[in-house]
Amino acid sequence: MLLLLFETKDGRYALDSKYIVEIIPLLNTKRIPAAPAFVKGMLNYHGMPVPVFDFCALEGEGASRPFYSTRIILLNYPIDGGVKMVGIIAERATDVIKCSESDIRSSGILLEKGWGAVRGEYDQEEIVQLFDVKQVIPEDVVRELF
Repeated sequence: MLLLLFETKDGRYALDSKYIVEIIPLLNTKRIPAAPAFVKGMLNYHGMPVPVFDFCALEGEGASRPFYSTRIILLNYPIDGGVKMVGIIAERATDVIKCSESDIRSSGILLEKGWGAVRGEYDQEEIVQLFDVKQVIPEDVVRELF
């Protein structure tokens, strides 16, 4: 399993590379009127409109900071038996680690909503939370945007 690591103000997170289409620099997005605050906007990806979510805002930390290492991660979001491309803004998206499923331990935190998305942790001297994009990015919002 290949994991992309990135950070927020309060921690490190890992995203399974099986979801990743491409990692691009932080670009300006077109605001979507009446969208929730965690929806940064829309970008044009090779002629296809792609909604972009702010990971820090999804976590309740406010807007992501525009570091040199802040990126937009384009993902295949599984929905209705297919996929829709969405983007997430992630701070300090600079590291990749290779691990096996057995390297990931349960976090012991099992919530019904939101960060019930935290499936486990991969420890390299600190807690790195692995999350499921289906649980972090609200499906009802994805449906509204498409």
